[in-house]
Amino acid sequence: MDTFEISNEEINVEEIMRKIRENIRKRKEEGTYPPEIDTKSKKLISDQKQEMQVARKEIFDELLNLNINCDIQNNSYVISSHRPILGKALIKGRELVHGEVRRYVVPMIFKQINFNQDATKVINNMAHRLLNVENEIGYFESKEVEFTEPKSLRKQLIETDLKILHTEKQTSEKLLQLKKETDEQLLELEDRLEALKKQINEEITVNRKLFEMADQVRNEMNILLSRLKNEIREENEERMRSVILSISDDLEKKAWLAKMLTDKNAYMFSKNEKVAQPPHQDMGINYFVFEDKFRGKREDIAQRQTAFLHYFEGCRNVLDIGCGRGEFLEIMRKKGIGAMGVDLDETMVDYCRSKGLDVELGDAFDYLQKIEDSSLDGIFIDQVVEHLEPAYLVKLLKLCFQKMKYGFYLIAETVNPLSFFSFANFYIDLTHIKPVHPETMKFLMESAGFREIETIFSSVVPEKMRLQKIEIQEGVNDYERYQLEIYNRNIEMLNATLYGAQDYAIIGKK
Repeated sequence: MDTFEISNEEINVEEIMRKIRENIRKRKEEGTYPPEIDTKSKKLISDQKQEMQVARKEIFDELLNLNINCDIQNNSYVISSHRPILGKALIKGRELVHGEVRRYVVPMIFKQINFNQDATKVINNMAHRLLNVENEIGYFESKEVEFTEPKSLRKQLIETDLKILHTEKQTSEKLLQLKKETDEQLLELEDRLEALKKQINEEITVNRKLFEMADQVRNEMNILLSRLKNEIREENEERMRSVILSISDDLEKKAWLAKMLTDKNAYMFSKNEKVAQPPHQDMGINYFVFEDKFRGKREDIAQRQTAFLHYFEGCRNVLDIGCGRGEFLEIMRKKGIGAMGVDLDETMVDYCRSKGLDVELGDAFDYLQKIEDSSLDGIFIDQVVEHLEPAYLVKLLKLCFQKMKYGFYLIAETVNPLSFFSFANFYIDLTHIKPVHPETMKFLMESAGFREIETIFSSVVPEKMRLQKIEIQEGVNDYERYQLEIYNRNIEMLNATLYGAQDYAIIGKK
């Protein structure tokens, strides 16, 4: 078989093709190249050509699709709303959501677009190279180049072409798969966006309903407030009328009471009734001796009265009504407090004067009427109230208020009727008329005009004279302890009632 050799020198394609054609011509002339081989070769080439044309058409169609769709960005979406009232709110909401979504999606889309564009460029380049290869193959076919050996140049070109086609097809399949995955991701993203859009629409619907409910509630509240204002206005007017009627009725009652008291006072003064005086003057007893026996020693009384000194500090004109043996006058003199006393008992007055104390014999009411108004800077009344008739006491307190300076104190100490022990000893003194309850004295002081009223209890009964409690020993059970505690509490309450403080002082400020 005739062959030709190709040296290792630089290959000349034209020379190779010339030798191949010459070799084929000689074989045909010699009859060593059967016609059926040429027919099979041409048929094989024709089939391969048709297959390549079909593959070429599919590849270029897909290449056109890639060139068109490599940019996957959607610029046609426009946010709008057909609702005339809530449209602006809906658009704002959707723009807000769209902007938030773009922050996460757009970077991924741009990366995908760049990848698609690069891949499309590569495929376009490969397609152009494939076209060049096909042109070269066509050129060789037009020259009726035949290959006689399996490893001839034509077979190598065909195999190379097929490899390129296979590579192109694999690349195309990968791109199609990538496009499919990208489309699936975009579809998933669209589904998420649709779900998010649906959720936003639902929230907007809920907000719209809430706005409508708020408007309805606001209207109902306005109606209710208007109705409530009318009811409150009517109720206030009714209350005002009631208060005015009550004030008017109270004023009428007070006017009637004032008129009655004025008439009664005028009647009492018109008859020139003699003010009640302690009855001991008519009983023929020495009240000085009686008081010394039953009231106690002067030192003990003075010690007890020391508690009231601070109310009269710095005073220069204090009056001691019913000064008796002069205990309080004497301790005031020691403290540099200017004071004088008045008493009905001549023996008491003589005794005080013997002590160098300034004391006047006479009735306190008569004495107060003689002095100027607002001239006294303190009044002390100790164990006198229980000797007075109620009418006299009321007038005396009012007159005291009239004669005192503003800002100074009146102190009245008397027997405490809240203590049974004190009440039992009350009638030892035959000159006692009646005890006065602390609340009654407070009321009389307030009625006279005094303010800042306070009550101080004194002369506590010694503990040995009071009911004794049972000491709870250790080791008693809970029930016994409970019973003993109840018993002791009852003893405390009984002591407060039976053996309470024997005296109390009522203090008022002008």
